[in-house]
Amino acid sequence: MQYRKRQARARQRMERGGVEALLISHLPNVRYLCGFSGSNALLLLAPTQTILFTDGRYREQARTEVMGASVVVPPKGDLWKAAAAKAAKLKRVGLDSDHVTVTQRSRWLASWSGRAAGLKSASGWIEPLRAVKDPEEIEAIERAVRLASSAFAPTLKRCRPGVSETELAGWLEFNLRRAGGEGLAFETILAGGAHGALVHAQPGRQPLPHRGRRQLGGARNASGRTLPGFEARAPSDQRERPGQKVASHFVVMDYGVVLAGYHSDMTRTVHLGRPDRKAQTVYRAVLEAQLAAIAAVRPGVTGATVDAAARSVLRQAGFARYFPHSTGHGVGLEIHEAPRIASTATGENDRLQTGQVVTIEPGVYIPGWGGVRIEDVVLVTAQGAKVLTPTPKDLIVL
Repeated sequence: MQYRKRQARARQRMERGGVEALLISHLPNVRYLCGFSGSNALLLLAPTQTILFTDGRYREQARTEVMGASVVVPPKGDLWKAAAAKAAKLKRVGLDSDHVTVTQRSRWLASWSGRAAGLKSASGWIEPLRAVKDPEEIEAIERAVRLASSAFAPTLKRCRPGVSETELAGWLEFNLRRAGGEGLAFETILAGGAHGALVHAQPGRQPLPHRGRRQLGGARNASGRTLPGFEARAPSDQRERPGQKVASHFVVMDYGVVLAGYHSDMTRTVHLGRPDRKAQTVYRAVLEAQLAAIAAVRPGVTGATVDAAARSVLRQAGFARYFPHSTGHGVGLEIHEAPRIASTATGENDRLQTGQVVTIEPGVYIPGWGGVRIEDVVLVTAQGAKVLTPTPKDLIVL
């Protein structure tokens, strides 16, 4: 990873911000600038040196991971006091204030020889640098995406009626670990039937739905066509009557993995049994919305433009009111980072740039019926979008 180049860009931002040093406490930013992955650290970016402060638990880890910075392990473990001592001669220091507590700020001021007026908010200084990935980062994300995709097919072998959501989620997570995943990118979202109408549904003990539209006396010829008089029909207790809402037989799986510190994120929705017309219509609308948003991705457009492309398709299909979230987000050292793919992403800073990696994930969520979401990780290139997720998106019927 190009840590010294990243530090040089951060120092340019320091100069524009009028500070002599930058104290970084947000761990993804620390890792981005020097490679350290421990859970307790401060990074002091001064004009001519970079210093990582951590505690004794990470002495050996810091020695092997940190690049482009010296390492200090304070004897008493007070990182803030040790960093303040190193910055004693500096009068203007920037703090990544979005990630600094009132107590931490007070500890810094109690040990720093400068005045409180010399502290400046450096909110949002490093995150825009992280938004544009260098080639090594893109390769790392691609590996994480491929690993997550590899766990999908073996998980489907366990996806059947009667299996609980928690059990299937457990198999999915086991497959991710077995494939080499270092951890989950976030808590797995897995929901069947009406439960899928919750955007961030947590797997529960409830079983997956029974297969929809079972063949009653159905038979097909060699070409796959239904033989006359043997048309498939839904059992009477599965038909949706006027004023009655029958839950879908979809299963939504939204999950990701961490590999070398970088995150993946994907969603696929499968159907248990033959889908009825409503299920097919909803799935097709979501897929077309996702493809439209991907086609809109290119350098220079705003995140709002991409979001509008997906929303327009769902509006024409009559499902716009069932799409309550943004179309996507950046992904990298964090599962949610810049840029935003949302209706509010209309500013100059919201324009996509070559080298950014985003998710495209429209969905439809109908209360009492269920949900469908399809999500890929996409790289912004000079030619447009490059889809990194290799898993097919055609409707899978189990």
